[in-house]
Amino acid sequence: MVSETSQFHILQCICLLWRIWKSRNKVTFEFIQPHVRSLARQFYNQVLEFSFLLPPPPPRSSLVPVHPATTWVPPPEDFLKINVDAPVCTTGCSSGLVFRGSDGHVVLALGLQHQGIIYPYLAELLVFRDAISIVASRSLTHVIVEGDSEVVVYQVRQGVFEVSIGGLVFRECLQILSSLSVCIEFRAVHRSAISAAHRVARKALLLSRVEIESFDFLGWLL
Repeated sequence: MVSETSQFHILQCICLLWRIWKSRNKVTFEFIQPHVRSLARQFYNQVLEFSFLLPPPPPRSSLVPVHPATTWVPPPEDFLKINVDAPVCTTGCSSGLVFRGSDGHVVLALGLQHQGIIYPYLAELLVFRDAISIVASRSLTHVIVEGDSEVVVYQVRQGVFEVSIGGLVFRECLQILSSLSVCIEFRAVHRSAISAAHRVARKALLLSRVEIESFDFLGWLL
């Protein structure tokens, strides 16, 4: 599996290669001979633009440890556990959120579609923002949020954000959290421990929105 840090650098390389190919076509087909300094400036601006959209995640050595459980584990009594996932397709992404109590009963399952968001890192930011927004709107007080993005969990825990679109999403998360009196914990877990959230999110990619409260959840997934 490609790490989020590697995804960032791969996307950055693709953008630069596209810019080089475009410059080559101008020389070959339009007979335009750009100055070397002009090309270098274009490539530099491309890197800045991409970094503004999506800053590189922190070094892996600084990330939070992944919870060892490979299946869903009940939260403590009086807590709600929110499992989140954000699969990406060619046209956008979706947020999948599954709320369960200590008895394992599904209280709420929600899937939201986000058109045009095709970067996995940004998609993971959005699903955590969606989870925090629901915690606020429903006045929840004891919550554990679990996802499989170590990078996002690390950044939410540390409360750090950068000047970027991703940073703006983080700032929104932190603003919501600062207005709440809530006991909330963020955990990184294995993908297999949030499989229900993944399946809800996949359905949201097809249906635009999915919202289910307190009924035969497993029957609906099958």
